[in-house]
Amino acid sequence: MTTPFNSEAALSLLPIPVQTVAHSNAKVIGRNFIFMGLEVVITLVCTLLTTVAIARVIGPSRLGYFNLIFWLTSITCSVGSLGIPLTTFKYMGEFLGGGKKELARAVFFYNLRAQTVIACVLTAIGMIAAFILVDPEYRVCSILLVLSMVPNMITFVPSQANSAAEDSALNTRGAFVGAIVYVVAVAASLLLGWNLVGIAAGVLLYRTAELAVKTVPVLNSMKSVSRVTLPREIRKRMFSFSGLSTGLMILQIVIWDRSDIIFLKLLQPDIRQLAFFSVCFSVSDRLMRMPQTFANALSATQMAEYGRDKERLFRMTSKASTYVLLGALPILIGLACIGGPFVRVMYGPQYLPAIPVFIVVALLSIPRAILTPAQTLLYSAEDLGFVLKWGCMAAAINVLLDLALIPGYGALGAAWANGVAQTFAAITIWGRVLVRYPVRINLPVLLRLSAATFAMAAVVLGIVATPFNPLMKLIAAVPAGVIVFLVTSRMLAVLQKDDRRRLLQLSALLPAPVGSSFNRLVDFLVPQTQAVEVSR
Repeated sequence: MTTPFNSEAALSLLPIPVQTVAHSNAKVIGRNFIFMGLEVVITLVCTLLTTVAIARVIGPSRLGYFNLIFWLTSITCSVGSLGIPLTTFKYMGEFLGGGKKELARAVFFYNLRAQTVIACVLTAIGMIAAFILVDPEYRVCSILLVLSMVPNMITFVPSQANSAAEDSALNTRGAFVGAIVYVVAVAASLLLGWNLVGIAAGVLLYRTAELAVKTVPVLNSMKSVSRVTLPREIRKRMFSFSGLSTGLMILQIVIWDRSDIIFLKLLQPDIRQLAFFSVCFSVSDRLMRMPQTFANALSATQMAEYGRDKERLFRMTSKASTYVLLGALPILIGLACIGGPFVRVMYGPQYLPAIPVFIVVALLSIPRAILTPAQTLLYSAEDLGFVLKWGCMAAAINVLLDLALIPGYGALGAAWANGVAQTFAAITIWGRVLVRYPVRINLPVLLRLSAATFAMAAVVLGIVATPFNPLMKLIAAVPAGVIVFLVTSRMLAVLQKDDRRRLLQLSALLPAPVGSSFNRLVDFLVPQTQAVEVSR
């Protein structure tokens, strides 16, 4: 599944001379941050509820084959879209940011028609493949997964339209409805013995429900907008951008989206290795999205700012990188520290070989987590040629490492191959941004944050090394790690005066009880006296 508020205050990134625009952006970013955070929490809870139950009941062997089919249909949707979702996001965001709503409307319907045609063609091809190539034992569930490609592909367009309109609440509603449908379907399937067929039917149902919830508000918002024909020069720009973004999508599949599954299937006779890799990747991916929430909330405004004020775009990217790191380092390093007891408690003895895989995947997800601000800047500036060229090199590294490591090390080799390629890609993309654009990383804050994270990791590893049972280790390690990180962050002044101001503004958007607790947390992390001293 994809990715009661009030007040004009929100996350203002930096002081901006034009105050009316600044407040408008701050309000939008803060609202999107909250709704995207809700979507991340919904997706995370849904993932943990379903993957743990499915993994325990189905077992690693059958789950490995099912995950392969599910991954193939999902990847076919992404590649077969020919860059249309990203093109929708880019050009609708640019035109809406520039006040050209009629052109944004034309882009939406032009891409929606194209995406629908492509979805139907690919689904027809997939149905033929399901009848001819798939093992008869998995044929029915494969057909259901193939049918789910139609709503899945079409949903890309309204989802990106909502993001381009800087209204993440609409996507959060769709994700929430889809999550409920999927959890209910999985529970019914496992309780009634429908197993993989019921789970595949649940995928089809949740994708259809998500499509409906995300599409209706877009269509309603377009009713009052004038209809115009999309100009030829814009279609030409979109076609060029779409071609490059399709290449980038293929690279993303190789580097970021578990293409290693194919090599695990081809090079490893043990089908369980595929399940080990998929389960570990899925949990780490969902947790990784938590620190990415701010960057994702900002990405729509970054696209819009390209059509309004490029200097503000660069300042936004600088600040976003700091906040993403603030979440990514403690969450992912902490996850790696508790990898052993977590797998034992959640997945049981069948998945013990997945423990080292889980640790490697968690640690090497950090580069991917911090990539979004830089990548969005390059997309908004249409600087895709560089990303495509160096992405090809990262993809080649991924494939070569897969070929070298998977035969001997299985899922662990795939985790290392994928993680090393991700790290290479993140370094090259951030290098481009820091060299070509006026974007800077706050190094002193990064050093203080690293020190606080390592202090947390030392305490958590000490608890994990005790002779207690895995459940007790988890119960003790998680809160201890959180407390140590918060205390050391305060001691080292990781957050400062400007951060305090932004966080307090964000609390005004939260419901009163949550906002009050959030204010107390901010007061602890950045006391008023500390903020004054730092400012001096």
